[in-house]
Amino acid sequence: MIKRSIINDLIIWSLKSDRKPLVLRGARQVGKTTAVKQFGSRFDWFVNLNLERPEDRLLFRKERSFKDTLDGIYLAKKIAPKGSILIFIDEIQYSEVAVQMLRYFYEDAPELHVIAAGSMLETLINKKIHFPVGRVEFMKMYPVTFSEFLEGNGDGVALELLTRDTIPEYGHDQLTRLFNRYTLVGGMPEAVSATLVLVNHPMVRAMFPRHSQFWRRQCCSYPSGPLFA
Repeated sequence: MIKRSIINDLIIWSLKSDRKPLVLRGARQVGKTTAVKQFGSRFDWFVNLNLERPEDRLLFRKERSFKDTLDGIYLAKKIAPKGSILIFIDEIQYSEVAVQMLRYFYEDAPELHVIAAGSMLETLINKKIHFPVGRVEFMKMYPVTFSEFLEGNGDGVALELLTRDTIPEYGHDQLTRLFNRYTLVGGMPEAVSATLVLVNHPMVRAMFPRHSQFWRRQCCSYPSGPLFA
C-alpha cells in the first residue's frame, strides 16, 4: 500500500486545539477514502459512513436533533462512545442535512474528530447548499506524487537524491527513467499500486482505458462555470 503524505497533514489537523470538522476535497480515485481509513487506525473507534448507501444517508434526518443523530450513528455502527473517535462522512454531497450538521459537530461535540469527503462537492453550488461558514476547514488531496511513487517503489536512494538542491550527474539518468515511468502510469493510486507489483502486466494496461472511460462519464457530472477555490 502506498504511503500518502497527506496522512502527516491529517495528524497535524487532529492535534490542533481549535480543530474544526475537516472537509477533504479531491477528484475521484485519488485515494481519499483509503487515506482516511489508514488514518482512522490511530483511533479507538473509526466510524465509516458512506452516504451513497441509503442506510447511512438516512441516519441524517432533518427532524432529528444533533444529539439523537449522533446517538443513532453510534447505535447503527455499534460504537461505545468512549476513547478517541473519528467519524468519516464519505460522499457527503448526497445529504444536505449532513452538510449542515457539521456545524453542530464543531459547536456541540468538539472532542470528536470529524472528516467529510466527497468527489463532487462542486455540485452543491448548483443546489445552493453551503458548508457552515467558520465551522469547517478544508484540505485538498491530489493524485500520487512522484515522491510517493518513489517511496512506494522502494527507491529510497532516488528519493533522497530528489530532495537535494542539486541532483548529481550519476543520478540524473535513473531519476529520469523513473519519472518517465511515473508519468506513463499516472497518479491514480490503483494504477500506481498495480504497476509497482505487476510491471508490464496486462492487468495494468487494462486499467488505463477503464479509467479513461470513467473520467469521461464523470466530467458530465460537474457544473459549468466558476467553482469555489
